[in-house]
Amino acid sequence: MNESDKKISRRSFIGRGTAGIIGAGIGLTGTAARLTGASPPQQSAEPADPQETKPMIREYRRLGRFGWKVSDISFGNAGMQDPSTLEYAIERGINYVDTARQYYDMEKIIGQIFPSKRDKVFVTTKLDPPVITADVSEEAVTKAVDESLERLNTDYIDCCLIHSVGDPNLGDRTRIENPNIYRAFEKAKKAGKIKGWGASSHGPEVVEEFTWLIENTDIDMIMPGMNFMTKGLEPVLAKAKEKDIAVVAMKTLSAAKKIVQKEYRKDNALVRRLVLKWMLAQPNVDTLAITMRTFEQIDDYVSVSGQRTMTEQEQKMLIGYGRAIDREYCRPGCGGCITACPHGVPIHDILRYRLYYESYEQEKYAMQLYSRLPAAHRAERCRACSGSCLGTCPFDIAIRSKLIEAHSMLTLC
Repeated sequence: MNESDKKISRRSFIGRGTAGIIGAGIGLTGTAARLTGASPPQQSAEPADPQETKPMIREYRRLGRFGWKVSDISFGNAGMQDPSTLEYAIERGINYVDTARQYYDMEKIIGQIFPSKRDKVFVTTKLDPPVITADVSEEAVTKAVDESLERLNTDYIDCCLIHSVGDPNLGDRTRIENPNIYRAFEKAKKAGKIKGWGASSHGPEVVEEFTWLIENTDIDMIMPGMNFMTKGLEPVLAKAKEKDIAVVAMKTLSAAKKIVQKEYRKDNALVRRLVLKWMLAQPNVDTLAITMRTFEQIDDYVSVSGQRTMTEQEQKMLIGYGRAIDREYCRPGCGGCITACPHGVPIHDILRYRLYYESYEQEKYAMQLYSRLPAAHRAERCRACSGSCLGTCPFDIAIRSKLIEAHSMLTLC
């Protein structure tokens, strides 16, 4: 793909977010068809205690060619400290858990509830991004899979993912064109170590690299970063569905984890639920992988299960919230600013770290990521810069001031 084609693809992805809320949300006020089929045999759709009033998963959807009936709300575990959190999610009917090698020791924490709970959940893990390179060997990929199996305390992984495709920090597309990766996955499948493989992305080249994978490999799952403020992934999702490839959405709440706009703070929980309703109404998405760290969060998110419709008033609130954050929210997968800084300040990365700090309440993690940047590439230098990045954001985010604020947030001083 030449540079001109890349610009066209990226432009199609980063269309105005608030327009997408209305356009892509067609059908929210109507009656949405609900996928039918029995709940997984290992799950109970009813509370064990007749007096139980906790929310339960109300809808299970077919997960691509895996055939597993997966809960529409799924468990993401970045930052989980106690396996009882996952056990509680399973009690609420969640039967899909997503983790990754680089999520601290999350694989090990999940492994603490295995093997007793192993047959109750579909497990995906993501290989450490630096493992996957243009020249990685079959043996290195196999070793990475084996390490995750050991950490998870299981003899099989339902789906093993290449993490962060489409991220220029990790290399160009030759990184995923290496046939050794897929030979290793195929051997792992035959050995029963994995049931399938996939890829995740919220990087600037998400459209291009997912498209290449769908058209040139036997990929079983894609996990895109998307929510009601993103636009342009629809053709990719449609291609995936045509080939019966599972689609798991992540970053669904990245724009609404913690509401900072004053006029919406009192409706924090309601806005989050509306964002999830919007996502559940998307026809080519199988499940939403959402980071859950507390029992309260699990109850909050599970309470939206099975809901694909909104009232007119709810639609107005979601559109209003989208407009309020339109020039504040750095969208996953955009990358419009990726080459804007002549000094090499990674604008999109720093704004993502800010999001982790401010909205995800992952202050320590965000500060650690920021501290790893070379001093010359940190946003402190933006104070004395004339701002050649200004005007490069397709959403009119005030990049320079946001970066300066991010530096203050992410730096101990």
